Amino acid sequence: MIPTFLDRARRTLFTGSAFLFFFSGGALLSYFVLPLVHAWPGTAFQRARRCRLLVGRAWVLFHDYMRVTAILRYDPRLTRLEIPPGPFVLVANHPTLVDVTALVATFPDIAIVAKAAMFRSPLVGRLLRLCDHIRSDDGPFGGAAVVSAAVERLARGTPVLIFPEGTRSPRHALGTLRTGAFEMAARAGVPVVAALLRCEPPTLMRGDPWYAIPERTADLTVEQLATFRVAPGEAPTAAGRLQAQYGSLVGQPGRRETAVTYPIRQEG
Repeated sequence: MIPTFLDRARRTLFTGSAFLFFFSGGALLSYFVLPLVHAWPGTAFQRARRCRLLVGRAWVLFHDYMRVTAILRYDPRLTRLEIPPGPFVLVANHPTLVDVTALVATFPDIAIVAKAAMFRSPLVGRLLRLCDHIRSDDGPFGGAAVVSAAVERLARGTPVLIFPEGTRSPRHALGTLRTGAFEMAARAGVPVVAALLRCEPPTLMRGDPWYAIPERTADLTVEQLATFRVAPGEAPTAAGRLQAQYGSLVGQPGRRETAVTYPIRQEG
């Protein structure tokens, strides 16, 4: 058996290599692979979709690497959620730095809402643009622009992934859910699919340096909570309801709760 300090040193080394894997892989995709995929004949929608599907497969390999090196156990191939037909808004809490790659590896054909700083990154900014992801700008009109861009993607049939907290969650807690995710679902007339992410022990949290790894390999799990529709004008109510449900579940490591499924309103 490997002594604890040696195991932690090994995992720290592999954590650093995983960051190198992510950014070097993102740069390779951005500057060499995706431009070729995007240049292949087709509509703008088809080109972006091809890029998203390829990136999703790349993130599967990224999580394979972290699982094999005992950094973080998560296999996107084993995650099963009941997804409604057609476009939808996928919302989740945001406990770790790799939540985005975990969910995109599971649902590759999805547009994500990413911060403007990521779009400006020389390593992954081009990747985000080629995949037609959604830029979240700061400023008084940033939220409205995100909602409009998301409604446009949803109208074209592309699901949207957004973390309503707007940033990573506090340790064993939840930030305040913003209403934008629910507003875009209401305007587009599509359902919201809510998922709960757990990471035990916590790792790659907000404010933690990359080398602050836990004593043992972390386990990341994705659990479906609810699928529901939001009527026009009810975005704050939907956000508050989901906030309460998350609040009753977050911070309970290893405990499985019965998911509450809100009824989907019938259109028409």
